[in-house]
Amino acid sequence: MLFSHIVGHGALKARLIGNIREGRVPHAQLFLGPRGSGNLPLALAYARYLLCEKPDLADACDVCPACKQMNRLEHPDLHLMFPIALSDKQRTCDKLLPDWRAMVLREPYADLDLWRTGMEEENKQLIIGKDIALEIQRLLSMKSFRGGWKVMLLWLPETMNIEAANKLLKTLEEPEPMTAIMLVGHDPQRLLPTILSRTQQVQVPALRPSEVAEVLRERHPDLADDEAMAIALRSEGDLLEAQAIAAKGEEELFVFFRDWLRMCYEARIAVVTEFAEGFQKMGREKQKALMRYGLYLIRQCVFQWQRAEELVRTMGQEKEFVTGFSKLLNASNAAGIRAELETAHQHVERNANPKVLFMDLSYAMMRMLRKGR
Repeated sequence: MLFSHIVGHGALKARLIGNIREGRVPHAQLFLGPRGSGNLPLALAYARYLLCEKPDLADACDVCPACKQMNRLEHPDLHLMFPIALSDKQRTCDKLLPDWRAMVLREPYADLDLWRTGMEEENKQLIIGKDIALEIQRLLSMKSFRGGWKVMLLWLPETMNIEAANKLLKTLEEPEPMTAIMLVGHDPQRLLPTILSRTQQVQVPALRPSEVAEVLRERHPDLADDEAMAIALRSEGDLLEAQAIAAKGEEELFVFFRDWLRMCYEARIAVVTEFAEGFQKMGREKQKALMRYGLYLIRQCVFQWQRAEELVRTMGQEKEFVTGFSKLLNASNAAGIRAELETAHQHVERNANPKVLFMDLSYAMMRMLRKGR
Protein backbone atom coordinates (compact mmCIF):
# COMPACT_ATOMS: atom_id res chain seq x y z
CA MET A 1 0.00 0.00 0.00
CA LEU A 2 1.43 3.37 -1.10
CA PHE A 3 0.44 6.70 0.43
CA SER A 4 -0.68 7.81 -3.02
CA HIS A 5 -3.20 4.94 -3.18
CA ILE A 6 -4.95 5.96 0.05
CA VAL A 7 -8.10 8.04 -0.15
CA GLY A 8 -7.88 11.47 1.51
CA HIS A 9 -5.87 12.29 4.69
CA GLY A 10 -3.39 14.52 2.83
CA ALA A 11 -2.20 16.43 5.90
CA LEU A 12 -1.84 13.26 7.97
CA LYS A 13 0.20 11.54 5.25
CA ALA A 14 2.55 14.53 5.10
CA ARG A 15 2.97 14.50 8.88
CA LEU A 16 3.76 10.77 8.97
CA ILE A 17 6.32 11.07 6.18
CA GLY A 18 7.83 14.13 7.86
CA ASN A 19 8.31 12.22 11.11
CA ILE A 20 10.26 9.51 9.30
CA ARG A 21 12.42 11.89 7.27
CA GLU A 22 13.22 13.95 10.36
CA GLY A 23 14.16 10.88 12.40
CA ARG A 24 11.24 11.24 14.81
CA VAL A 25 9.75 7.75 14.57
CA PRO A 26 7.90 6.83 17.79
CA HIS A 27 8.66 3.33 19.00
CA ALA A 28 4.95 2.54 19.45
CA GLN A 29 2.05 4.19 17.66
CA LEU A 30 -1.70 3.60 17.84
CA PHE A 31 -3.51 4.34 14.56
CA LEU A 32 -7.04 5.08 15.76
CA GLY A 33 -9.91 5.65 13.37
CA PRO A 34 -13.53 4.68 12.80
CA ARG A 35 -14.47 1.74 10.59
CA GLY A 36 -13.68 2.41 6.93
CA SER A 37 -11.51 5.46 7.65
CA GLY A 38 -8.31 3.93 6.29
CA ASN A 39 -6.21 3.57 9.44
CA LEU A 40 -4.93 0.14 8.33
CA PRO A 41 -3.87 1.32 4.83
CA LEU A 42 -2.16 4.32 6.43
CA ALA A 43 -0.22 2.09 8.84
CA LEU A 44 0.81 -0.22 5.99
CA ALA A 45 1.93 2.73 3.84
CA TYR A 46 3.90 4.06 6.82
CA ALA A 47 5.55 0.65 7.27
CA ARG A 48 6.37 0.52 3.57
CA TYR A 49 8.00 3.96 3.66
CA LEU A 50 10.11 2.88 6.67
CA LEU A 51 11.27 -0.28 4.91
CA CYS A 52 11.73 1.21 1.42
CA GLU A 53 15.33 1.36 0.20
CA LYS A 54 14.89 4.51 -1.91
CA PRO A 55 11.97 6.57 -0.60
CA ASP A 56 11.36 10.01 -2.13
CA LEU A 57 9.85 13.08 -0.50
CA ALA A 58 6.25 11.95 -0.95
CA ASP A 59 6.16 8.15 -1.01
CA ALA A 60 8.02 4.85 -1.17
CA CYS A 61 9.76 4.18 -4.48
CA ASP A 62 7.62 1.14 -5.46
CA VAL A 63 10.51 -0.41 -7.41
CA CYS A 64 13.11 -1.59 -4.87
CA PRO A 65 13.12 -5.21 -3.62
CA ALA A 66 11.59 -4.13 -0.30
CA CYS A 67 8.66 -2.46 -2.08
CA LYS A 68 8.14 -5.51 -4.27
CA GLN A 69 7.90 -7.64 -1.12
CA MET A 70 5.53 -5.13 0.47
CA ASN A 71 3.25 -5.47 -2.56
CA ARG A 72 2.57 -8.98 -1.22
CA LEU A 73 2.94 -8.01 2.48
CA GLU A 74 5.81 -10.50 2.65
CA HIS A 75 8.76 -8.33 3.69
CA PRO A 76 10.84 -10.37 6.20
CA ASP A 77 11.01 -7.42 8.63
CA LEU A 78 7.25 -6.79 8.58
CA HIS A 79 5.44 -8.88 11.19
CA LEU A 80 1.66 -9.06 11.15
CA MET A 81 -0.54 -10.02 14.08
CA PHE A 82 -4.34 -10.11 14.26
CA PRO A 83 -7.21 -11.69 16.23
CA ILE A 84 -8.01 -15.36 15.71
CA ALA A 85 -10.48 -17.95 16.98
CA LEU A 86 -8.44 -19.56 19.73
CA SER A 87 -8.42 -23.35 20.03
CA ASP A 88 -6.11 -26.10 21.22
CA LYS A 89 -4.73 -26.42 17.69
CA GLN A 90 -4.58 -22.70 16.91
CA ARG A 91 -2.89 -20.33 19.36
CA THR A 92 -0.91 -18.03 17.03
CA CYS A 93 -1.43 -16.31 13.68
CA ASP A 94 1.04 -18.37 11.64
CA LYS A 95 -1.35 -20.70 9.82
CA LEU A 96 -3.81 -17.91 9.05
CA LEU A 97 -1.26 -15.36 7.86
CA PRO A 98 -1.70 -16.14 4.11
CA ASP A 99 -5.47 -15.71 4.48
CA TRP A 100 -5.10 -12.40 6.34
CA ARG A 101 -2.67 -11.08 3.73
CA ALA A 102 -5.06 -12.07 0.95
CA MET A 103 -7.98 -10.31 2.65
CA VAL A 104 -6.05 -7.07 3.18
CA LEU A 105 -4.65 -7.05 -0.35
CA ARG A 106 -8.19 -7.53 -1.63
CA GLU A 107 -9.79 -5.01 0.76
CA PRO A 108 -7.37 -2.78 2.72
CA TYR A 109 -10.30 -1.18 4.58
CA ALA A 110 -11.33 -4.56 6.03
CA ASP A 111 -12.92 -4.89 9.45
CA LEU A 112 -13.34 -7.72 11.96
CA ASP A 113 -16.59 -8.92 10.38
CA LEU A 114 -14.97 -9.30 6.97
CA TRP A 115 -12.08 -11.23 8.53
CA ARG A 116 -14.46 -13.45 10.51
CA THR A 117 -16.52 -14.20 7.40
CA GLY A 118 -13.40 -15.05 5.40
CA MET A 119 -12.33 -17.55 8.06
CA GLU A 120 -15.84 -19.03 8.18
CA GLU A 121 -15.80 -18.39 11.92
CA GLU A 122 -18.99 -16.33 11.95
CA ASN A 123 -20.15 -17.53 15.35
CA LYS A 124 -16.81 -17.50 17.18
CA GLN A 125 -15.12 -14.77 19.14
CA LEU A 126 -11.82 -13.60 17.69
CA ILE A 127 -9.12 -12.80 20.24
CA ILE A 128 -5.47 -11.82 20.49
CA GLY A 129 -4.31 -14.15 23.25
CA LYS A 130 -1.19 -14.57 25.35
CA ASP A 131 0.50 -16.89 22.81
CA ILE A 132 0.29 -14.17 20.17
CA ALA A 133 1.79 -11.71 22.67
CA LEU A 134 4.64 -14.14 23.35
CA GLU A 135 5.20 -14.52 19.60
CA ILE A 136 5.40 -10.73 19.27
CA GLN A 137 8.07 -10.65 22.00
CA ARG A 138 10.01 -13.45 20.32
CA LEU A 139 10.00 -11.84 16.88
CA LEU A 140 11.00 -8.42 18.15
CA SER A 141 13.89 -9.87 20.12
CA MET A 142 15.45 -11.13 16.87
CA LYS A 143 17.75 -9.11 14.63
CA SER A 144 16.40 -7.36 11.56
CA PHE A 145 16.69 -9.54 8.44
CA ARG A 146 17.74 -6.59 6.25
CA GLY A 147 19.69 -4.76 8.94
CA GLY A 148 17.26 -1.85 9.11
CA TRP A 149 13.87 -1.30 10.72
CA LYS A 150 11.71 -4.03 12.18
CA VAL A 151 7.98 -3.35 11.99
CA MET A 152 5.34 -5.07 14.10
CA LEU A 153 1.75 -4.36 13.03
CA LEU A 154 -0.93 -5.44 15.49
CA TRP A 155 -4.40 -5.20 13.96
CA LEU A 156 -7.37 -4.56 16.26
CA PRO A 157 -5.54 -4.47 19.61
CA GLU A 158 -8.89 -3.95 21.34
CA THR A 159 -9.46 -7.70 20.89
CA MET A 160 -6.53 -8.51 23.21
CA ASN A 161 -7.42 -10.30 26.39
CA ILE A 162 -6.00 -9.01 29.68
CA GLU A 163 -3.21 -11.56 29.82
CA ALA A 164 -1.95 -10.68 26.34
CA ALA A 165 -2.15 -6.95 27.01
CA ASN A 166 -0.16 -7.23 30.21
CA LYS A 167 2.55 -9.28 28.51
CA LEU A 168 3.01 -6.54 25.90
CA LEU A 169 3.46 -3.66 28.32
CA LYS A 170 7.24 -3.98 28.69
CA THR A 171 7.66 -4.54 24.94
CA LEU A 172 5.74 -1.34 24.20
CA GLU A 173 7.70 0.62 26.80
CA GLU A 174 11.21 -0.61 26.00
CA PRO A 175 11.42 -2.06 22.47
CA GLU A 176 14.69 -2.93 20.77
CA PRO A 177 16.38 -0.13 18.75
CA MET A 178 15.09 0.40 15.17
CA THR A 179 11.75 -1.17 16.07
CA ALA A 180 8.41 0.35 15.09
CA ILE A 181 5.31 -1.11 16.72
CA MET A 182 2.02 -0.10 15.10
CA LEU A 183 -1.31 -0.85 16.70
CA VAL A 184 -4.28 -0.33 14.38
CA GLY A 185 -7.72 -0.19 15.96
CA HIS A 186 -11.12 1.45 16.23
CA ASP A 187 -12.12 1.45 19.90
CA PRO A 188 -9.70 2.93 22.46
CA GLN A 189 -12.22 2.41 25.27
CA ARG A 190 -11.59 -1.33 25.06
CA LEU A 191 -7.84 -0.91 25.54
CA LEU A 192 -6.11 -0.88 28.89
CA PRO A 193 -5.05 2.61 30.03
CA THR A 194 -1.52 1.22 30.38
CA ILE A 195 -1.53 0.33 26.66
CA LEU A 196 -2.80 3.77 25.69
CA SER A 197 -0.20 5.52 27.83
CA ARG A 198 2.65 3.62 26.15
CA THR A 199 1.67 4.52 22.59
CA GLN A 200 1.58 7.73 20.60
CA GLN A 201 -1.89 8.08 19.12
CA VAL A 202 -2.42 8.85 15.45
CA GLN A 203 -6.01 10.02 15.04
CA VAL A 204 -7.43 9.05 11.65
CA PRO A 205 -10.71 10.91 10.96
CA ALA A 206 -13.60 9.60 8.90
CA LEU A 207 -13.39 10.39 5.19
CA ARG A 208 -15.24 13.35 3.70
CA PRO A 209 -18.40 12.56 1.69
CA SER A 210 -16.83 14.02 -1.45
CA GLU A 211 -13.84 11.66 -1.09
CA VAL A 212 -16.07 8.62 -0.63
CA ALA A 213 -18.26 9.64 -3.59
CA GLU A 214 -15.20 10.00 -5.82
CA VAL A 215 -14.05 6.46 -4.99
CA LEU A 216 -17.55 5.10 -5.65
CA ARG A 217 -17.70 6.76 -9.07
CA GLU A 218 -14.31 5.26 -9.96
CA ARG A 219 -15.24 1.74 -8.86
CA HIS A 220 -18.86 1.83 -10.04
CA PRO A 221 -18.91 3.71 -13.38
CA ASP A 222 -22.65 3.07 -13.82
CA LEU A 223 -23.41 4.92 -10.58
CA ALA A 224 -24.85 8.39 -11.17
CA ASP A 225 -23.21 11.34 -9.41
CA ASP A 226 -26.22 12.01 -7.18
CA GLU A 227 -26.46 8.31 -6.25
CA ALA A 228 -22.76 8.21 -5.37
CA MET A 229 -23.12 11.27 -3.16
CA ALA A 230 -26.26 9.89 -1.49
CA ILE A 231 -24.41 6.67 -0.61
CA ALA A 232 -21.38 8.65 0.57
CA LEU A 233 -23.55 10.74 2.88
CA ARG A 234 -25.25 7.65 4.23
CA SER A 235 -21.96 5.90 4.93
CA GLU A 236 -20.83 8.80 7.15
CA GLY A 237 -17.22 8.53 5.99
CA ASP A 238 -17.05 4.72 6.15
CA LEU A 239 -15.63 3.61 2.79
CA LEU A 240 -16.23 -0.06 3.56
CA GLU A 241 -19.90 0.62 4.26
CA ALA A 242 -20.23 2.78 1.15
CA GLN A 243 -18.80 0.06 -1.07
CA ALA A 244 -21.12 -2.52 0.46
CA ILE A 245 -24.13 -0.29 -0.19
CA ALA A 246 -23.06 0.36 -3.77
CA ALA A 247 -22.47 -3.33 -4.43
CA LYS A 248 -25.74 -4.55 -2.90
CA GLY A 249 -27.91 -1.58 -3.84
CA GLU A 250 -29.46 0.65 -1.18
CA GLU A 251 -33.08 0.37 -2.33
CA GLU A 252 -33.71 -3.03 -0.72
CA LEU A 253 -32.71 -1.98 2.81
CA PHE A 254 -34.60 1.29 2.55
CA VAL A 255 -37.84 -0.34 1.42
CA PHE A 256 -37.59 -3.03 4.12
CA PHE A 257 -36.94 -0.52 6.91
CA ARG A 258 -39.58 1.97 5.74
CA ASP A 259 -42.33 -0.59 5.28
CA TRP A 260 -41.52 -2.35 8.55
CA LEU A 261 -41.80 0.91 10.48
CA ARG A 262 -45.12 1.60 8.80
CA MET A 263 -46.44 -1.76 9.95
CA CYS A 264 -45.16 -1.06 13.47
CA TYR A 265 -46.94 2.29 13.45
CA GLU A 266 -50.18 0.61 12.38
CA ALA A 267 -49.57 -2.25 14.89
CA ARG A 268 -50.17 -4.90 12.22
CA ILE A 269 -48.64 -7.77 14.13
CA ALA A 270 -49.27 -10.46 11.50
CA VAL A 271 -47.40 -8.47 8.85
CA VAL A 272 -44.62 -7.56 11.30
CA THR A 273 -44.17 -11.30 11.94
CA GLU A 274 -43.58 -11.76 8.21
CA PHE A 275 -40.93 -9.04 8.35
CA ALA A 276 -39.28 -10.89 11.25
CA GLU A 277 -39.12 -14.03 9.11
CA GLY A 278 -37.57 -12.00 6.29
CA PHE A 279 -35.05 -10.55 8.73
CA GLN A 280 -34.12 -14.06 9.89
CA LYS A 281 -33.31 -15.09 6.30
CA MET A 282 -31.04 -12.12 5.62
CA GLY A 283 -27.85 -13.46 7.16
CA ARG A 284 -25.99 -11.79 9.97
CA GLU A 285 -24.02 -9.24 7.94
CA LYS A 286 -27.11 -7.94 6.19
CA GLN A 287 -28.99 -7.87 9.50
CA LYS A 288 -26.27 -5.67 10.96
CA ALA A 289 -26.30 -3.50 7.84
CA LEU A 290 -30.05 -2.99 8.29
CA MET A 291 -29.58 -1.90 11.91
CA ARG A 292 -26.79 0.50 10.94
CA TYR A 293 -28.94 1.90 8.16
CA GLY A 294 -31.87 2.29 10.52
CA LEU A 295 -29.71 4.22 12.98
CA TYR A 296 -28.56 6.49 10.16
CA LEU A 297 -32.13 7.23 9.08
CA ILE A 298 -33.32 7.85 12.64
CA ARG A 299 -30.46 10.31 13.18
CA GLN A 300 -31.58 12.17 10.07
CA CYS A 301 -35.14 12.18 11.39
CA VAL A 302 -33.97 13.64 14.70
CA PHE A 303 -32.14 16.43 12.87
CA GLN A 304 -35.33 17.14 10.90
CA TRP A 305 -37.48 17.06 14.06
CA GLN A 306 -35.10 19.48 15.78
CA ARG A 307 -35.30 21.74 12.70
CA ALA A 308 -31.59 21.40 12.01
CA GLU A 309 -32.23 20.93 8.29
CA GLU A 310 -28.66 21.88 7.43
CA LEU A 311 -27.51 18.62 9.07
CA VAL A 312 -29.97 16.39 7.19
CA ARG A 313 -28.09 14.41 4.54
CA THR A 314 -30.75 12.57 2.57
CA MET A 315 -32.06 12.67 -0.97
CA GLY A 316 -35.01 11.29 -2.94
CA GLN A 317 -37.13 8.68 -1.18
CA GLU A 318 -34.98 8.89 1.94
CA LYS A 319 -35.72 12.62 2.17
CA GLU A 320 -39.46 11.97 1.85
CA PHE A 321 -39.29 9.33 4.59
CA VAL A 322 -37.28 11.57 6.93
CA THR A 323 -39.70 14.46 6.45
CA GLY A 324 -42.71 12.27 7.24
CA PHE A 325 -41.31 10.09 10.03
CA SER A 326 -39.77 13.03 11.90
CA LYS A 327 -43.32 14.23 12.65
CA LEU A 328 -43.76 11.15 14.87
CA LEU A 329 -40.76 12.00 17.04
CA ASN A 330 -41.00 13.80 20.36
CA ALA A 331 -39.10 14.13 23.60
CA SER A 332 -40.56 10.90 24.98
CA ASN A 333 -39.65 8.53 22.11
CA ALA A 334 -36.73 9.87 20.03
CA ALA A 335 -33.93 8.65 22.32
CA GLY A 336 -35.73 5.35 22.96
CA ILE A 337 -36.05 4.50 19.25
CA ARG A 338 -32.33 5.10 18.74
CA ALA A 339 -31.42 3.08 21.83
CA GLU A 340 -33.55 0.12 20.73
CA LEU A 341 -31.82 -0.01 17.33
CA GLU A 342 -28.37 0.24 18.94
CA THR A 343 -29.23 -2.58 21.33
CA ALA A 344 -30.57 -4.72 18.49
CA HIS A 345 -27.33 -4.20 16.55
CA GLN A 346 -25.30 -5.32 19.56
CA HIS A 347 -27.49 -8.42 19.99
CA VAL A 348 -27.09 -9.34 16.32
CA GLU A 349 -23.31 -9.18 16.83
CA ARG A 350 -23.68 -11.56 19.78
CA ASN A 351 -25.66 -14.10 17.73
CA ALA A 352 -29.08 -13.55 19.27
CA ASN A 353 -31.96 -15.45 17.69
CA PRO A 354 -32.82 -13.08 14.80
CA LYS A 355 -36.57 -13.69 14.68
CA VAL A 356 -37.04 -13.33 18.44
CA LEU A 357 -34.79 -10.26 18.43
CA PHE A 358 -36.68 -8.60 15.58
CA MET A 359 -40.09 -9.27 17.10
CA ASP A 360 -38.93 -7.82 20.42
CA LEU A 361 -37.62 -4.76 18.55
CA SER A 362 -40.92 -4.49 16.67
CA TYR A 363 -43.03 -4.52 19.85
CA ALA A 364 -40.75 -1.84 21.34
CA MET A 365 -41.21 0.28 18.20
CA MET A 366 -44.98 -0.12 18.37
CA ARG A 367 -45.01 1.18 21.94
CA MET A 368 -42.80 4.15 21.19
CA LEU A 369 -44.50 5.12 17.94
CA ARG A 370 -47.82 5.27 19.77
CA LYS A 371 -46.25 8.04 21.84
CA GLY A 372 -45.73 9.98 18.64
CA ARG A 373 -49.32 9.91 17.52
